[in-house]
Amino acid sequence: MSPLEIISRLCDVTETLSEIVQKQQTIIEQSKVEESVKTELRNSIKDTDNELDALEYGMRRYCDTDDIKE
Repeated sequence: MSPLEIISRLCDVTETLSEIVQKQQTIIEQSKVEESVKTELRNSIKDTDNELDALEYGMRRYCDTDDIKE
């Protein structure tokens, strides 16, 4: 497996984890968790999503790894 394939697969796993966190956020928002905790988690998720977007954008100049065949 090439380094770019490894990076692509790591990106896929990270995206899946991000989707899980989004679902958890929905559950937390609907629960009786303190508003300050909800706000803190909401901000953390937003910051992480922004970082993931920036990393994905930065990787585009190297290669579109989605087109790589295993």
